[in-house]
Amino acid sequence: MKRITTLSVVFLFLAGIATAATNSGTSEPLPITFDTGGPDAFGYSWEDNDGGGAPVYEWIDITSIGTLVTGLADDNNVGPVGMGFEFPYYWYMVNRMWIGSNGYISFSSNANFAHPFAGIPTAGLPNDLIAILTGDLDFSQGNGECWYYTNSVDTFIISYLHVREWYNPNTSHTFQAIFSAGDSTIKFQYGPNQGTFLDSNGQNRTVIGIENVNGQVGLEYLHDNLPSQRMWHEGLAIVFHPEPDPNFIVHDFGMVDGLVDGSAGQFIPVNEAFTVRAKAKNFGNQPEDSLRVRCQIRRGFTTVYDEDYWISHLDPGEEMWVTYTDLFTPTQVAVYRATFSAIMSGDQNTFNNSRTCEIDAYQLPQQIAFCDDIAEDGRSWSGDHSGFAQEFQMPEAVHMTNVYFNVFGFTTSGSAYIWVLPDDGTGNPDENNPLAGDTMTVTSEGWKTVDFSADDLNFAAYDKFWVVVIHALQSTFGFGMDQSIPLSYRGWEYTGGLAPDRDRSLSDIMIKFDAQEAQTGIDDENIAPTEFSLSQNYPNPFNAKTNIAFTIANESDVAIGIYNLTGQKVADLSGHFGAGENIVSWDASEVASGVYFYRISVDENSLTRKMVLLK
Repeated sequence: MKRITTLSVVFLFLAGIATAATNSGTSEPLPITFDTGGPDAFGYSWEDNDGGGAPVYEWIDITSIGTLVTGLADDNNVGPVGMGFEFPYYWYMVNRMWIGSNGYISFSSNANFAHPFAGIPTAGLPNDLIAILTGDLDFSQGNGECWYYTNSVDTFIISYLHVREWYNPNTSHTFQAIFSAGDSTIKFQYGPNQGTFLDSNGQNRTVIGIENVNGQVGLEYLHDNLPSQRMWHEGLAIVFHPEPDPNFIVHDFGMVDGLVDGSAGQFIPVNEAFTVRAKAKNFGNQPEDSLRVRCQIRRGFTTVYDEDYWISHLDPGEEMWVTYTDLFTPTQVAVYRATFSAIMSGDQNTFNNSRTCEIDAYQLPQQIAFCDDIAEDGRSWSGDHSGFAQEFQMPEAVHMTNVYFNVFGFTTSGSAYIWVLPDDGTGNPDENNPLAGDTMTVTSEGWKTVDFSADDLNFAAYDKFWVVVIHALQSTFGFGMDQSIPLSYRGWEYTGGLAPDRDRSLSDIMIKFDAQEAQTGIDDENIAPTEFSLSQNYPNPFNAKTNIAFTIANESDVAIGIYNLTGQKVADLSGHFGAGENIVSWDASEVASGVYFYRISVDENSLTRKMVLLK
């Protein structure tokens, strides 16, 4: 679906430069063939069968042996889907993918890739792209399907069948990609296709090609239907095959995430200690030593935390979560900016060297938001029943009352639909089971209030939930956007289905809510006797193992239980321990993210502490 920026529209003009030469002879000009291309800097080349090339078109029907992909809509992706084996791609191995509704996959990112589709390679997310026939496709309309198949040894196939374009219902596209680990080839095949992905501005918006993990290297076959000699058609086969250049060397150390997966914004209660973490990666093809990961946390222009972590060694493609020794404790209600920097001598790519994340310190009761109060921009969609959502995840149980959303770019009165959605159990919004909903008529710009106090909306600690706002009809009003740094990376878009917002790295959705304290299912009190002590688990938050240290005066049987928020015991670490300090470890890989409590008991005495599991 096409996005409209209501404050300003940026027009991109592509100018072509043609050169001509005269031929003074009488011979006919040599024919120009378009059946090969490349290599890129790494060594990938392509070959198609239009000029008599080697690839043989042989469509593989996987509908009777494969798996139907569910959840694809308009401008979204699903995954990750396991390939079942290690596939050699550029200088590293991949084994999973996110499948995009717009005819692409990514080996490393669930970021949305949508209209107008940048050419590849590009540093912008998502990287690790396989653009099979990437255009504005729409699974929410028509009878399009997507299937995948793996033999779990060396072959993976993904097929898009009869998928229509978003803008034009009289279109249909069928194509597939075949990944063969034996020779590291990727083969694209195209079945019956109708339509050229012409958008409402009369522009063809497409891309076909491949790129690597940092978007610095890639091979583009076609972009916006150019060159015209490479237009896809029934019976076309393209094979991408690598012949690595032994002189190709990349030194690239960068940041993947800060705080948690996805660098998602974090809420932290005032005066509560927080474990600072970040994920760094060797994106290059050379082993690297003595790598520095710096973390600076600022409140406004004041630096309140400045720590370094040194990684001794990373192999090519290896990534690592680093946990800083010092905890961070916010001392006042404020927005903090955490910046993680990857520092390596001789780094050849600076685009991925830093990651900035948002930390919001709060104290209940409070209005909870990742945005400020003034909209710097507005966005809407050229389609009915579309809009945006903001994801929230609080570190303690909260009760929601009022919800607020910002209207920007008002044109005419129209209905707004507001939903509150829970997690579907996989970290994604459950659109089929809304917790609450309301409708209101928007008649002006500014903040709008929706009262949900009668709906008894309570959320346990670290439960994800979403507030969704959509307009019933296009050309009625737009949605306010906060472009101030830092950003939460928790914005979602709704264009027939919810997906991570394609612009979440540029703005936050201006949605917020009033929160009060809510009751949990277990008491979080420490009743500390003098006979023994219980330390805070480390690391905390953790994924997926943590250590629990305690001290007892005498050799004893010690009962150690792990409980969830409802008071249900999920693990038992009890045993016989000696006098002095003891440490036990808990592997939480089999339980869901959230808040847990650990309690130790000796004779008549017990102690309880809280810990946070983040996956």
